[in-house]
Amino acid sequence: MKKITIIIASLLFLVAAVRWMDNEHTVHLTTSKIDRFSYIARYSGNANNTDYLPMLVALHGNGDTANNFYETALNQIQKPARIILLKGPIPYHRGDAWPIDADALSVYGEAVNEAIGILVDKYPTTGKPVLLGFSGGGVMAYYQSVIYGNNYSAIIPVSGKLTEAMLEGGDANSGAIVHAYHGRNDRVISFSSGSHAVEILKNRDINIKFTAFNGGHLGLFANAKSDITMTIEEALIQQ
Repeated sequence: MKKITIIIASLLFLVAAVRWMDNEHTVHLTTSKIDRFSYIARYSGNANNTDYLPMLVALHGNGDTANNFYETALNQIQKPARIILLKGPIPYHRGDAWPIDADALSVYGEAVNEAIGILVDKYPTTGKPVLLGFSGGGVMAYYQSVIYGNNYSAIIPVSGKLTEAMLEGGDANSGAIVHAYHGRNDRVISFSSGSHAVEILKNRDINIKFTAFNGGHLGLFANAKSDITMTIEEALIQQ
C-alpha cells in the first residue's frame, strides 16, 4: 500500500511539473509603456526548471500561438536549454501578432528587451540569451539586433524584414552575432525585403551571416528546419 501511495504521489508530481511547463506565465514590466507579456517555458535536452541553462527566447509568427510555434518549429532542439516563448501582444486571427510599424516597434521593442532582461534574472541562466524570431517575430528580432543587440549573444531572424523607417534613425547597439534566414520563394515577406534588412545591418557594421534557402515563407517548419535548429544549438553551446 505504501509503495502504491509513493507511486501515485510521484505521478501527481510529474503531472504538476508538466502542467507548470505548459501553463502560461506573466512577466510584469516597470520601465516601458507596456505593462506585461505572457509566455510559456519549455525545456530541451532533459533539462528542468531548476538547472542553470542557456536561454532561447522565441517570437512566433503573426497569427500563430506560442505553444504551436514550439511544437512545430523548435521541437528538434537536443541541447539542454530553457526556451521562453513570448506571446505576441496583439490578437490576430486564431493566434497573436507582433507590431511592424515604426511607432509600435519602438514601444514594443523596448518592452521586449525589458521583459527578456527580467526573465534572464528570474531563471538560473548562463550567459546572454539567444533570440529567435519568425515572420512578424522576425521583424522584432531584426529590430532587437540593431537597437538592443548588446543584450544578446546571438539573434536569429527567420523570414523577417526591416526598413530604415522602422528604426526611426535609432543608433546601432550591435553586440550580438546575427544569423538571418530567408526563403528565395517567400510570397509573404519577399526575399528582397529580407535581403534589404541584411544590408541595413551590414551598413551598421553588425556581424551578420545570411542564409538563403530554397523554399517559401514557412521554411522554418520544413526544408530549412534542420539547418536553423543546428544554428540554434551552436549558439546555445556558446553560453
